[in-house]
Amino acid sequence: MAWSRRQVIAGLAGSCVITACQGKERSVTSAPTGTITKRPTRTLSSLGVDRFSNRDQWTGLDQAFRAAHEQGFDLLGDPDAYYRHDGPLSLQGVSFDGQGCTLGALADARQVLRCIGRDFRIANLRLLGAARARTSDDWDDGLWIGDEGNQATDFVIENVTVDAVAPGRGMAAAGFMFNNAHRGRIIRPIVRHSFADGIHVTNGSTDLTFERPLAENTGDDGFAVVSYVRQRQVCRNIRAVDGISRDSAARGFTVVGGTDVVYERPLIERAAAAGVYLYGEEGFNTFGVARCRVIAPVIRGCVTGRGLPAGFDQGAITIGGRAGQDLVGSETLPRAAVDCTVTDPVIDTVGRACRAAVMLHEFAVRPRIAGARLRNITSNNPDLRPNGFDIGGRDAVIDRPQLTDIAGLAFVLTRTASGTATITAPVVSGSRLRGGPVDSAIYAENAPGLRRFSISGGRFTKGSTRLVISLLPADKLRLADNVIG
Repeated sequence: MAWSRRQVIAGLAGSCVITACQGKERSVTSAPTGTITKRPTRTLSSLGVDRFSNRDQWTGLDQAFRAAHEQGFDLLGDPDAYYRHDGPLSLQGVSFDGQGCTLGALADARQVLRCIGRDFRIANLRLLGAARARTSDDWDDGLWIGDEGNQATDFVIENVTVDAVAPGRGMAAAGFMFNNAHRGRIIRPIVRHSFADGIHVTNGSTDLTFERPLAENTGDDGFAVVSYVRQRQVCRNIRAVDGISRDSAARGFTVVGGTDVVYERPLIERAAAAGVYLYGEEGFNTFGVARCRVIAPVIRGCVTGRGLPAGFDQGAITIGGRAGQDLVGSETLPRAAVDCTVTDPVIDTVGRACRAAVMLHEFAVRPRIAGARLRNITSNNPDLRPNGFDIGGRDAVIDRPQLTDIAGLAFVLTRTASGTATITAPVVSGSRLRGGPVDSAIYAENAPGLRRFSISGGRFTKGSTRLVISLLPADKLRLADNVIG
């Protein structure tokens, strides 16, 4: 189910036992792209579905879809046809090329197209929802691939759009739901105006590749990989390339329980919460996150706080989790975010609920942020002066960051930081633009679990004339080759 996750739960105090997920980074397996079997084809009109009718065609569509499975033929929509229906539709192990047709819901009722089985292709199709409010029922999704009792495997989804029949309407649940789905290639999925997540991957789905996904005006996250503990299996080997999330009512691209997930070159704009969110969540009892990579994300104007509770704040990139661990198959998976990397992120402007451009919470374990470029990290919220980095995880590495025009401090080490925290070759031009009680570029709280905080090779200009104020014992702070002026 596409549960609401808009009230984001931060990591709780405790200790994280790491017995797995260590060592070399694993490669992510791309979804197979083998040829889908070509079967005999029939058009919907040849099966008695009236492409010109303004009335409900659900009975005819349902009969045609059942016949395709029973008789082993693929379906073709009539080019540019608009088929009205008032009920759920299911395909099993056969392909459907809509040829530009539309399936439009007539009423606020179950309106999903559900696909199970193996060796199928769904292509060139629009699905329009007529719901007025959100539900948590997968029968209210737009396109539902696989379910808890029936896998979907070895499939291709291509040029499918999920949208609304009219303003104020949409899909009551997720736009695209991948539930127990495996070895799939999804090409240019588009979703607008879903009341839940735009694209939701869950229930142990594996080996899926998404090419150029687009999610706009979604009622929850734009693109979410989610693994609930109750499902007893973890999503793995999910890749999304050149994806876009705009104006989501929660986060942009997320992993909330999952391993070996890769987001390449995502663009996230105006998310109500974090643009990128890697987290093991307490409130929804999800598994942890391990070995996930975000490559060259561009994040603009995120953490607007729109529609979220008063006092909500988050980072444009937020990484963390909670204490504890779970045994998943033969692997012990911490409920933290372990060995996750973000490479070459660009964060350009933030929303009024942003506390820091990058937030590494207590249970971010061995996070690495490399080549970050932060620009215009300020907001019109008088209660927040967003920092560049808030560092509270274990063994955090921040390499070659460039920060320009930061309202708050460039770097803040919080008391939950542990192990080591290392900042290498930072370039900061303009920090502490809105003043505040701490007059330095860097501030270090007393973190009892920290062994060493190192900053080296830095250049700091257009800000405070003081490099660091530290509450750490002197032997825990190491400064080398930094220039401030």
